[in-house]
Amino acid sequence: MKLLNLTYNELVKQFKKASTNIIIALILVSAIALPIVMKNIQPNNHYKNRVESAQFMIQDLQSQIDSLQNEKSQKAAIQRKYYGIDKEYQELILNNEISFEDWREVEARALENEMYKLAAMEFVLEGYSKDVVLENLRGEDTKKVENYYDLTLEKKKEIEAGYIAKINELKDVINNNDYNRHTELEIERKEEIIASRKNDISEYEKLYAKNPTDNEGKAKLEELRKSKEASEKDIPKLEQDLAILKFRYDNKIDYDKNNWKNNSIVAIESELEAFRMEMFDEKAFNIALSSETLASSYDEYVENYKKANTLRVEKIKELWYGLENDIPDLGAVKDARSVVDSTYEIYVILAVVVIIIIGGGIVAGEYSNGSIRLLMIRPVARWKILLAKLLAVLIVGFGVVIFGVTILVITSGAVFGFETLKVPVLQTIDGNLIQIDYIKYMLPQLVVSTASLLFIASLVFMISTLARNTALAVAVGMLIYIGAGPLCEILISFKQIWLINTLIPYINGSYFKLFPNLLTSLRGSGMDLNYTLGANQLLIVSIIMLVITFVTFMKKDIKN
Repeated sequence: MKLLNLTYNELVKQFKKASTNIIIALILVSAIALPIVMKNIQPNNHYKNRVESAQFMIQDLQSQIDSLQNEKSQKAAIQRKYYGIDKEYQELILNNEISFEDWREVEARALENEMYKLAAMEFVLEGYSKDVVLENLRGEDTKKVENYYDLTLEKKKEIEAGYIAKINELKDVINNNDYNRHTELEIERKEEIIASRKNDISEYEKLYAKNPTDNEGKAKLEELRKSKEASEKDIPKLEQDLAILKFRYDNKIDYDKNNWKNNSIVAIESELEAFRMEMFDEKAFNIALSSETLASSYDEYVENYKKANTLRVEKIKELWYGLENDIPDLGAVKDARSVVDSTYEIYVILAVVVIIIIGGGIVAGEYSNGSIRLLMIRPVARWKILLAKLLAVLIVGFGVVIFGVTILVITSGAVFGFETLKVPVLQTIDGNLIQIDYIKYMLPQLVVSTASLLFIASLVFMISTLARNTALAVAVGMLIYIGAGPLCEILISFKQIWLINTLIPYINGSYFKLFPNLLTSLRGSGMDLNYTLGANQLLIVSIIMLVITFVTFMKKDIKN
C-alpha cells in the first residue's frame, strides 16, 4: 500500500503542473483534429506546376509561330503547322486541367501524334514538295509518307478522314472525361503490341523452316531470332498488363487517386515494374551498381534481389486478392484504419517527449531543491521511493499513448465510419495469405513501438538519479531519441547495414514509420527493420539501466 500511495502522490504532483495539463489538452485536440484534417487533404496531382508549364509553352510556341508569319516557303509553313499542333496540345492540357499524372495526358499525347499524321497527309494533299516534307517530317514514318504521293486522291482523302475521325474521338474522350473509353483504347493498344510480338515469332519460324543458306538469308534469320527472343520475354509481361487493364475496364475503375481500387492497381503496376528489372551480372554490378546499392558484395546483392522480388510477389498477391474480394489495402485507401495506422506513432513520440521532461527532473529535482533528505527520513525503503517515481513516469508515458490512440481510433471511426475499422488487413505469413482484424494487427505493433518509450524512460531516469542533473538528463534523452533516426539514415546510406541488427534504429522506430524513406530503400534492396528484435534489445538494455540505477541509489549516501 505504501508503494501505491507513493506512486499516487507522485502522479498527483505531476498532474498539478500546468505543463502536464497543457500537454494532455494538446493530445486530445490533435487526436480529434487529425482524422478531420486527413479526410480533407487531397492527393497532390501537381496541377499548378503543369498549368505554369503549359502557359509558358503556349506563349513560347505563339512567338515561334509569329516569327514565321512573314516567311512564304513550304518549310516555314510546315514548321508553323507543327508549332500550331504543339500549341493546341498545350491548350488542351490547360483548358482541361490535366496534371502530369493524369490519364488524359496519355490520350492528349495520342491526339498530338494523330494530328502529326494528319498534317503529313495535308502536306501531300496541298502539293508540298516531297523532299521538303520528308526533311521536316515529325511524328510519322518517312516511308509511309513517301508512299502517300503515289496514292489516288480518293485514297488520300480516305486516309485523311480516318485521321480526322480518330482526332475527334480522342478529343471527345478527353473533354468528356471518358476514363472507361481510355481504358478500352489502352487495351486495344496493348493487344496490337502483343499481336506484333507474336508476328515477330511467326516470321522467324517461317524463315527458320526454309533454312536459308545464303548470307543475306542467314543475316535476316539472326535478326529475326533476336526479335523472337525479345518478343518471347515481352509477351508474358504484356499479357499481365493486359489482364490488369481488362480488370479495370470490366469493373469500371476510374483513375481517381481517392479511389482505393485505382490506387491498388497503380501499386500492382509499380511492383511489377520493379519485379521485372533484370538482375545484373557480377561485371555489371561492379561497374554500375556497387556504389548505388546497399549491398556490399555481389553475393549479398543477389540474395537481396531474390528477397525483394519475393516480397514484391507477396505484395502483388495481397493487392490482387484485395481487389477481387473488395478488401482495401491499408496503403491504398483513406479510411479509419489507414488514418490510425499512419498517425498513431505520433502519440508514441509525444509520450517519449513527456517522459523525458518529467523523468529528467523527477529525481534530480529532489536533489536540487533539497527535498531528497525529507524523503529519506520517511519509514519507507529507498527502493520503494525510487520505484514509485519510476512507475509515475511510466504511467504518464503509457497513459499518453493509450489516451491519444484511443481518442484517435474513436474519432477516426466517427469521421470515416466505424465499419471501416472492421475491414481486415491482408498479410502473407509463411507464404500463406491471411486476413487479420485491424485492431489485432495494430496493437502488437503499438506495443513493440512503446519499447522505445521504456528505453528512454529508463535512460533519463538513470541519468536523473545518478548525475542528479535535470538539464543533463533531458538533453541526453532528447539528443539520443531525436538523433537516432537521422544518424541511422546517414550510416546506412554508407552501407553500414550491420546497424539494423543493433538497437540504434529502434530507439526511435516511430521516426521511420512516419518518414519511411529508409524503410522503402531497405525493402527495395530485400532488407527490412526487425522491430521485434529491436524491442527485445531495448527491453534488455532498459532492465540493465534500471538495475544500475536502483543498486546505485540504494548504496549511495545522500549528502544533499
